[in-house]
Amino acid sequence: MLTNPEDNSQSAGISQSPPSADGGGGPSQLLGAFIDYLRARPSSGDSESTGFDGSSSELEGVTRDSSELGGVRAITLQPQAGRPDRTVLYFHGGGYVSGSPPERYLPLAAAVALAANARVHVVDYRVAPQTPFPGAFDDCLHAYRWLVTHGGADPRTLFVLGDSVGGNLAVAVTGAARDQGLALPACVALISPLADLTLSGASIGERNHLDPLVTRQMLESTVTDYLAGADPRDPRCSAIFADMRGFPPMLIQVGENEILYDDATRIRDAATTAGVNVAFESWRDGIHVWPVFISSGLPESAAAIEHLAAFFKTQVAL
Repeated sequence: MLTNPEDNSQSAGISQSPPSADGGGGPSQLLGAFIDYLRARPSSGDSESTGFDGSSSELEGVTRDSSELGGVRAITLQPQAGRPDRTVLYFHGGGYVSGSPPERYLPLAAAVALAANARVHVVDYRVAPQTPFPGAFDDCLHAYRWLVTHGGADPRTLFVLGDSVGGNLAVAVTGAARDQGLALPACVALISPLADLTLSGASIGERNHLDPLVTRQMLESTVTDYLAGADPRDPRCSAIFADMRGFPPMLIQVGENEILYDDATRIRDAATTAGVNVAFESWRDGIHVWPVFISSGLPESAAAIEHLAAFFKTQVAL
């Protein structure tokens, strides 16, 4: 049953399973065709490369500016009309090895800016193998610290968003902010988090036949490049081991066809045990970070972004 994201009945640990965006019993025709393409394409070795590059997409309705958050490069998007009500700090995916510059993620960021009436900072953190762990974490934490101490962001209307490894970074940065006495964001939102660099989730094997995008081999390659010998159980790079006590409300969106499904459920369980209010959305036809394909016109992508924006809007009374 599809539950309204603005419904306060969403409580910690409750799993919601939204149907396909067209209301039918399976994926939309567009998503079905997109999955067929993914299954037929040659493997690129990049866990999030699809051959679709959002850099050529016109970002209609938003302004785009290059920016710096305390010396960390970023791209800032905001609606052309009106004044943003909130700020979103967005950590993109890419397996810690791709996504700089983060052009592929700008259509998603633009859609979030419009749907949530937000100023969205897309952090262009350093990537491996040139900059291994903890480079990405250090950049994202520095950007967050600057934003809440010198950047003029009101923590009451500040939201941290991350997809894939960016979801892990969102949890890690929130934990570090808590430990360092920084103001915490109003909420944290994760899309298809890659949050266990030990790759111990059972779904990696159990859902391998369902996932058209990510393979264990791809994960092992990116993990090796990023860790460069570091401990994969370090909570800064594997959020399933993080202490989430005192965290603000959290939204987790994950597709049921993902080999990383168990990363999302284990974050949910750890956060719930820590007393965090968690809204968990298990999307029946979702694939890894499907909202990022919004520029391809997927109805499921648009529906997930609407859920995300609605969640942001319910966290703060403006």
